[in-house]
Amino acid sequence: MAGVQLLSFLCTNGLRFFLGLYLVAALLACNGSRKAAAVLSVGAAVLVTALSCLHVSRFCMIAVEVLLLLLTVNRLLGARPRMSLFILVFYEMAVALWEFIVSAGLGIWFHAESCPDIKAPGGMAAVWIVRLLMVAVALRAGRGGMTGDRLMAGIAVAGVLGVVLLSGQRALIIDSDQMTTWIVFSTVILMAVLFYKLSCQYEMERTIARLEAEKSALLERDYRTLSNTYAVNAKLFHDFHNHVDVLYGYLAKGRVKEAAEYLENLRSPMRGIAQTVWTGDEAVDYLINSKIAQAASGKIRMEVNMEFPRHTNIRSVHLAAILGNLLDNALEASGEVGEELRFIRLTIRRIQEMLVIKVENGCAGPPVLDGGELRTSKADRTMHGWGLKSVRTAAEYYDGTVDTSYEDHRFRTVVTLYFEAVRI
Repeated sequence: MAGVQLLSFLCTNGLRFFLGLYLVAALLACNGSRKAAAVLSVGAAVLVTALSCLHVSRFCMIAVEVLLLLLTVNRLLGARPRMSLFILVFYEMAVALWEFIVSAGLGIWFHAESCPDIKAPGGMAAVWIVRLLMVAVALRAGRGGMTGDRLMAGIAVAGVLGVVLLSGQRALIIDSDQMTTWIVFSTVILMAVLFYKLSCQYEMERTIARLEAEKSALLERDYRTLSNTYAVNAKLFHDFHNHVDVLYGYLAKGRVKEAAEYLENLRSPMRGIAQTVWTGDEAVDYLINSKIAQAASGKIRMEVNMEFPRHTNIRSVHLAAILGNLLDNALEASGEVGEELRFIRLTIRRIQEMLVIKVENGCAGPPVLDGGELRTSKADRTMHGWGLKSVRTAAEYYDGTVDTSYEDHRFRTVVTLYFEAVRI
């Protein structure tokens, strides 16, 4: 029986550790090795189980587990230490709270005199029920059945209601000090969920504000570039009859070479007109055409293939954020390679109520990852490295996704946005 109980401790501790890693990775959008997480979960489970056999207090075991989880999420997932610690502390508090609630519920169901001890068979049944519920919640969240904020809020509110109901029952004897402690714990957990929600909202607002500032500067710069191009073209057409006279003079005297050179000098502004892209959205038009001109000046081949939907709820500032950052990154990367890889392909396609934006470009080598995010190659990381973060922020506004891939010196970014048609 002791062996079965020990195995049960080991499995439940391993599940709790692994699900803690899963929670931090999901809430903080971290990427990491699942195999490494599973191996570390087993090792942590063995350590915590050994401490329980040495009759170490439950508080100390939870502290050790939080410390192990914190070290793991920082080393393995690259998560932010402060937010990780905040999440993990309240994760352990919530697990302990629900183990108490379920244990008390089983005690009432089976007409026990007091709450079963966690190490007793009745208490272990409560632990297993809680672990299975945790797995079910994780699977539901992983399939997109409910957002993480709603799940956490629902669990916290249910915990408060659970302890309030237990405090009013008379079928099971629960120490008043213990009951008060759990009521305080449940309230603190609920407040922690609200604080986390407000913190996320604050970060989102800061990101949007920074995004708006970046986009304003981006649009102003691109508008000036395009305006200069159009000014040159306007001057060209204004002086058209003069150019014709010069060419006529060259050809009349048989100076074909000089005439060809003169025409070549006139072709560069004409290429800008020939390659103009029109989507119906002025901001997007200015942006893409300025990038085409910038690519041409850097001798980068740029292909644009567009099927742009009109009259949607997609805002110009968000499109400018996505296209501007992706094309800037592509121009920078393709400008550092040989002629064969100096290319950019921009594809925009509408698939029912979904807009797919794909940017492909040549690059010198695979991108460098830092905590699951692409790391900028610029020396000043405080002013750079926000490109893809801004793209993700804009995509999330439309419940979209951003996927990146690299293969054979070719980097690809695919942004998917879900839009709604707007009646005019």
